[in-house]
Amino acid sequence: MTFGYDNKTIECKICKWEMKEWESNNPQPLLPDMDDRVCRDCNDYVTATRIILRGAEEESARPIYNIIVNIMSMASGLKKSREHWLKQMEEE
Repeated sequence: MTFGYDNKTIECKICKWEMKEWESNNPQPLLPDMDDRVCRDCNDYVTATRIILRGAEEESARPIYNIIVNIMSMASGLKKSREHWLKQMEEE
């Protein structure tokens, strides 16, 4: 079941992971653009943020959201670099 989405491949707006559109999730409140989508792994952080900051005013919460997204993006890049390095080491 695809819930109205087609089977095209899209990219997570936080970690850049490729996924099928139907696997994607709503990134609010971390990302303000309603058209952005995130992968299942990043959605865990989105959900945690929703729970922790529920009821917070957008104006005061936006800087926190930005910090969380930046940390997630950097951590994802570090993970991809480590995985690439380990793969190269195994091939040698």
